[in-house]
Amino acid sequence: MTNISSPAAEFLEHRRMLNLQFLLDHLRDQRPDQRMPELQAEPARDEPAPAGAPIGPSVAIFDRAALLVQIRLARPGDDFVEGGPSPPSASSDEQTRLEQLRTLLHEEALRRLVVAEDSTRDRLGRLREECPGFVEVIALVERAAALSAIAGTGIAFPPTLLVGPPGLGKTHFSRRLAAALGVEQHTFSCATNSDAQALLIGHPPTWRGARMGVLTEAVLGGETGNPLIVLDEVDKFMTHSSEKPYNALLNLLEPENACALVDEYLRVPFDLSRCLVLATANDLDALPSFIQDRFLIVTITPPDGAMLRAIAGRIAAEIIAAHGDAFAQPDEAVLARLAGTNPRGTRRLVTLALGFAAQDGRRHLTVADVTAAEAITDKQGAREPIGFIRPKRRGEGKRG
Repeated sequence: MTNISSPAAEFLEHRRMLNLQFLLDHLRDQRPDQRMPELQAEPARDEPAPAGAPIGPSVAIFDRAALLVQIRLARPGDDFVEGGPSPPSASSDEQTRLEQLRTLLHEEALRRLVVAEDSTRDRLGRLREECPGFVEVIALVERAAALSAIAGTGIAFPPTLLVGPPGLGKTHFSRRLAAALGVEQHTFSCATNSDAQALLIGHPPTWRGARMGVLTEAVLGGETGNPLIVLDEVDKFMTHSSEKPYNALLNLLEPENACALVDEYLRVPFDLSRCLVLATANDLDALPSFIQDRFLIVTITPPDGAMLRAIAGRIAAEIIAAHGDAFAQPDEAVLARLAGTNPRGTRRLVTLALGFAAQDGRRHLTVADVTAAEAITDKQGAREPIGFIRPKRRGEGKRG
């Protein structure tokens, strides 16, 4: 008697093999060398073979078994998990979701974990010189990188919050940190976000205009499993009145939740526990205590003296290079004048001062150029500038 397998039996066999593969991926992730010679799994027959699986330590960023369940539920009564038309009764929104689920089925779930190398230490050393006000947090990252290099595991450090007045360059530092570590960066402005749930985990399919979470979509589109997630101005995380945005943030900050964070739109768990979370804030008191407790808080103090002049020199060199090095680097007198404000103000002054120099046909800056730039930004006392140093008004300090 010939044994003819039914579509239902094929699906069950497919599901069994996927569960076995998921278990193998999990076990392999526990070993830095990724070798499991004693276990071999055959590829699932109905699943396309993923291309370009990462070599070295990796993490499965989404649950394939749960994905298959969602495809199955989206097509009740159909024994096949991929291919074929959407159910005739499905709405356009349901069809869109099903197509995204099918697309995800062809996606490689594994993402490589970035491991620190000797060059990582060198880049972090240069970052110390570039951002001298952030040496405390750089020291933290250097130790994390040393641990990664010795153990051969992905770079990891606890969720970290940088607190300090505006204008210190916290956002600039986060961008440079990602480059130094060699990891991808996904930056989200909490001050301009109007929907915390859409940002982190998406909305259920029953919501009008529902879609994947912005964060899960960004990680899915990346190539690494431990990217740098920057929550900029997290103290300004205010959305619509009925939402409690910091409650949604717990899904990312709690390791127990982050390892199986369910995207509400796809209803598929994602593993974001390896992400490097870095947040910035101006006012620590604006954050709920339960959020503060889940961050390693580093206070960034305003630089002064030689540190300010070094920062001014770096900013001036960067802007001059952007103009094709058409100008000479500023001398000490110009740098001392530029160092009288915060990094954000320095950047504005250099740009304006270069315009005055170019107008006069010069290829170098003078103190007079900076003074003229200050006159433009002064606003004649109309408002106090943000930042940690209040620029001197004309005439101040001359009274006997």
